[in-house]
Amino acid sequence: MEIIIPVGPSDKLEWVKQSVSSALSQKVNRVVIYDNSERKDIEEYFLSLRSEITYVKDKRMKKVNMAKLRNKMLELTSEKHVIFLDSDVVLPSNFSKKIEEKLLEGVAFTWMHYAYSSEEIEKPINKGEHNPNLGCAGINTEYIKMIGGFDEKYERDEDVWLYAKLKKLGYRVEPANGRCLHLNKVHARTDFKSSIKEARRNLWRSKYDLMLLFDGLTDITFLTGYTYYGSYYILAILSAFFPSISVLYIPLIGYGVYYYGGFKKYLLNLIPGLALAISFPYGLFYNLKLRNIS
Repeated sequence: MEIIIPVGPSDKLEWVKQSVSSALSQKVNRVVIYDNSERKDIEEYFLSLRSEITYVKDKRMKKVNMAKLRNKMLELTSEKHVIFLDSDVVLPSNFSKKIEEKLLEGVAFTWMHYAYSSEEIEKPINKGEHNPNLGCAGINTEYIKMIGGFDEKYERDEDVWLYAKLKKLGYRVEPANGRCLHLNKVHARTDFKSSIKEARRNLWRSKYDLMLLFDGLTDITFLTGYTYYGSYYILAILSAFFPSISVLYIPLIGYGVYYYGGFKKYLLNLIPGLALAISFPYGLFYNLKLRNIS
């Protein structure tokens, strides 16, 4: 078992140090750092650890492509079972064992859901919580190489693509017990600022979700957001012609408050959700154009 950590130009050195420290505390054979940051402060830090890590330095990517990055990481692997750990994620003490146990059971791709505070690390997975990621994940490299590595057209959605591809081919894909600590709290949507940032991200996410659909890899789990948040727009249009229908917003909002466990969390998730739903036409036309379908 080995751990590979990618480090890029925008990464915070403080977070990188915490992530690498957590990796070095695990009982693994090797910790590999793939550094394409081209930053002197980061390079100096890794050179101070040269006796403890395998350090690979590369040129900065001209365009961010996470699938391409994962393929580069895959090339650096020397073992069958590998942990991918992002540089803003902390792997709790001995949690590599939990990931390894899953892989030894025959799972091709396993991951740990994120915690955004130390108190959440042992929090059980919620019903309906299903968010595969490659920021804290274990993979069977033999299986990944057998399917040709990562499809690089999924530039920003390589984790969902891997999940869907392996699942369709009959491989086991499932989460491991426990959570990794995500130091970047943007995805947690804890305030209005992070909620808006996620909304902007969701404006382009639909092109990858629809890409999965066109490639025959869609998992219904990943389309529920479009159905739920799309209902807000559909109800708004129908209510303009049939005002009495607007009463249906009551159960719709009620379900959201129940699902997110409170009105504040519901509102902070509503903004990114509405952005995701309204981007559906963009994702559709992008993929039609990609395949020259008119």
